[in-house]
Amino acid sequence: MFGGDTDPGREPLTGPAGEFEIGKDGAGLLVVGFDGSGPSRNALAYAAGLARRDNAALLVAFVESLYSTTLWFYAGSPIIPDSAVDLTDDLKEELKGAGVPWQFVSVRGDAARELETLAAAYKADAIVVGRSRSSWRGSVAVGLAKRSTRTVLIVPLPGRMSHMVAR
Repeated sequence: MFGGDTDPGREPLTGPAGEFEIGKDGAGLLVVGFDGSGPSRNALAYAAGLARRDNAALLVAFVESLYSTTLWFYAGSPIIPDSAVDLTDDLKEELKGAGVPWQFVSVRGDAARELETLAAAYKADAIVVGRSRSSWRGSVAVGLAKRSTRTVLIVPLPGRMSHMVAR
């Protein structure tokens, strides 16, 4: 079911053992919000490392906002650019050599709500997102932290924790 370093295709993603277990040691499946930005790449790298150490799988999700300026209408039909298609190539490069099974999905809607919905549907152990540089449109991380029924890992921007390192 799971490929080594490649997208396993459209097969259902249920975790390495194929079963959901409450209270298991370590994660079985992590949902990662990925849009190609720096913070989402940091989240992906962190999640891939965690998945490798826990022998877990990744469900990498791109959420196209319904309010995005990239959503245009022509004759009443939405035209959505190939953002998700372009991200697939990026993901293959980012996850090359990571040694974790992964699957990529693309959905439309509110990012926090859609990531939580995917995590519930796939019975994921946690959701991993990057910390936004700006709160112009609202923070997905804050929305998840307030709404989610599972663990939310918010990966900080590089250099933000340097003051905590012992010198």
